[in-house]
Amino acid sequence: MDRKHLPKSRNPAGRSSTPVPPRTVSSGPAIYPKNAPKAAFKETVAIIVDSGSGYTKAGFSGDEQPRIVLKSSVGIIPQKSRSTKEGPEYFIGYNIPKERVDVVKKKPITHGIVTDWDALEKLWHHTFYWELRICPEEHGILVTDAPLSPTTNREKMAELLFEEFNVPAMYVAHQSLLSVYSYGRTTGLVVESGSGATYVSPIHNGYSMPHATFRLDLAGRALTEYLGKLMADAGNHFSSQEKPVVREIKKQCCYISQDYEAELRSEERGYLMDYVLPDGHAITLGSERFRCPEILFCPSTLGVSEAGIHVMTMNSLQKCPTEQHEQMMDSIMVCGGSSLLRGFPEPQKEMIKLAPRGAKINVIAGPHREFSAWVGGSIMACLNSFQPMWVSSQDYNERGPFMVHHKCY
Repeated sequence: MDRKHLPKSRNPAGRSSTPVPPRTVSSGPAIYPKNAPKAAFKETVAIIVDSGSGYTKAGFSGDEQPRIVLKSSVGIIPQKSRSTKEGPEYFIGYNIPKERVDVVKKKPITHGIVTDWDALEKLWHHTFYWELRICPEEHGILVTDAPLSPTTNREKMAELLFEEFNVPAMYVAHQSLLSVYSYGRTTGLVVESGSGATYVSPIHNGYSMPHATFRLDLAGRALTEYLGKLMADAGNHFSSQEKPVVREIKKQCCYISQDYEAELRSEERGYLMDYVLPDGHAITLGSERFRCPEILFCPSTLGVSEAGIHVMTMNSLQKCPTEQHEQMMDSIMVCGGSSLLRGFPEPQKEMIKLAPRGAKINVIAGPHREFSAWVGGSIMACLNSFQPMWVSSQDYNERGPFMVHHKCY
């Protein structure tokens, strides 16, 4: 197999400088002849990549969960700092050495939107060749796109995959649409909160409704930073290097209060909790446990003017046709890593107040909802009805990147 596409200079930290032969997951021949038609990609499983602000999930179509989850971050090593010409140009995710001050850290995705395409290319290169061990030239690649992302971003994704990775076919799908598919449905109101952004997006019969979609640039990362501030105010200080500890405290201890004001006034203080740090020391957590995630419902606490999740949900519903209201309220699907916080799936007291009188609110929360978009992509790529929707290399060569707007809805 021709492995010229495996440049030695792009090996991550801790890897051998000699590229490892990619693993081919196939129901047909393990290696294609060089003159094989591009349509041969349909004989292999598709690759599903869901890159978010915090993490990238990747794996194979038909799987129930992604094979790999890595941080969506890239550490660039300046030319003058490289030990040898064959040394790595960059590190990815958890491989970025914390002790190296010369490494320039970049985030390909900010608040759910791709902002650094060079960093994204490096992230995907590492994902394909070093994590999944596959040749992208042999697989259809399905990638995700955030709601309200600029339409030109889809064109750039097509350019990146066809021009830099020489893929035979690709598809860009809205994360919210895929999340609905992960629940086995085609209609519903998606409330998705990940690392960089929180969205409320209605999906009807497999189509997104951009005019009724709302976005809040507060999510997991903002919660972690705010929790660190609250704990510092309480006398528990953590350095920037200890942010993973704060993140773990958030995951294990924080919860969303069902009656924030009442709990804040309570004299019983049943929210007090001891937490043992990795070094063995114990700290006591107080009201910061529920004050931290409350910013998702009251963003003005951080000086953000946008509405909270409960208001966004009702605003989104009001933008939908009246005849869809009942169906939407009966299928409110929560997704994303931040939705794993205890109490998140429960219908909020404020939301019930805002809903029409007598309305039934049904919130659906799957156990692995942090992977909802990826799972939906895994399901979608396996459907026979989806196969004609691939944007092929022939489509791209004939009509350019604009083809994504004709096939990717």
